[in-house]
Amino acid sequence: MTVLHTVRLAPADGLAPSAGAPAALFEARVHSPAGVCHGLLTSRRPTAPHSFVDEHLAVDLTDPDAAHRRHHADVLHLGTTTSGRAVDRLTAVLRTHPGCAVATADCGSGVLLVLARTGGRLALRLRAGGGRAPAAWQRPAVGSLAHAWLAAGRTLAEITALAASPHHAYELLDDLPGRAERRSGPPPGPGRRDGGLTPPPGRPPGRHPGR
Repeated sequence: MTVLHTVRLAPADGLAPSAGAPAALFEARVHSPAGVCHGLLTSRRPTAPHSFVDEHLAVDLTDPDAAHRRHHADVLHLGTTTSGRAVDRLTAVLRTHPGCAVATADCGSGVLLVLARTGGRLALRLRAGGGRAPAAWQRPAVGSLAHAWLAAGRTLAEITALAASPHHAYELLDDLPGRAERRSGPPPGPGRRDGGLTPPPGRPPGRHPGR
């Protein structure tokens, strides 16, 4: 499925993070023609940015129509692959599609891998009792949350918890490689030193300060 996603990030007023290290909570809404996903992100960085809006194109590569628009996508969802090949396959996706900033893949057993062109990675697992598997139109939602987070000038290494909807809460997996931003990965660029994203030549930026 190919959709234009509009992601709205905002500090979650009135919600307290889990006990432990200082953190900040962010509410997110992923708007698409098929519906709205309500997300929640927890960051280890306590300073909360202002509200932020990011618009981008998300494509599910398992969709028969993906071939016509995948080269214009900012977020690509590969579909299902084995955990042992996931990093290599997503790296190949980013190399083949230079305009793509974030790629994701299902690795089975509720595990989702997120790989960013900046080199950041997230390995997530659907929490037990976290609900049914995401519908087809919801599969790229986590990648869209990651794209908006990076476009806001943040890094994937800051994220400590993520939920793509009340029914799809994920936990971070520490035992899988790639959570650190500086580990080996795809070539960086296009990108900025602050961890944000720079669109390819000829494409307008997909970020707008929130009001």
